[in-house]
Amino acid sequence: METTTIAALIITSIAILIGTFTFLANKAKMLRNPLQAWNELNKPIIRHFHMRITSLEEGNCSGVLKEQKKIHNPFNCIHAAALCTFAETIGGLAVLTKLTKNHRAIVTKINMEYYKKARGLITGTSTFSPKELIGTQECETILKDQSSDIVAKATIIWNIRSS
Repeated sequence: METTTIAALIITSIAILIGTFTFLANKAKMLRNPLQAWNELNKPIIRHFHMRITSLEEGNCSGVLKEQKKIHNPFNCIHAAALCTFAETIGGLAVLTKLTKNHRAIVTKINMEYYKKARGLITGTSTFSPKELIGTQECETILKDQSSDIVAKATIIWNIRSS
């Protein structure tokens, strides 16, 4: 009886591993189309902040962040951490559209500058067009409010390597 149970557990574990590997392999195939991959992965971070990607092209990304009470700080405006997450998401997607399957990239530094309280609908835009892709690269994301005033600016430093 025990060997049957152990064998069933082993077979179930192997089936789960094969299923997981197949799922991840299929998702990896979509990396040639970052927006499709982003949507298929169920928008990992943005579902908590209600941000939406409005445009994603090679080297460019823009999106909107809707103000809501759960991302407010004690001063009744959008929390700095939510703005930083939004800026890093927009900038990161702009960078990822320039990478091939042979590149690896990681954020090494984020510098945020806050200019005014963020209220209402915030629009983020980022353009990434380095002269050379490999090495330490900088990507800037600008966050604006509904009156087109700059709310914050993120400078994101990436380390990009070829595998």
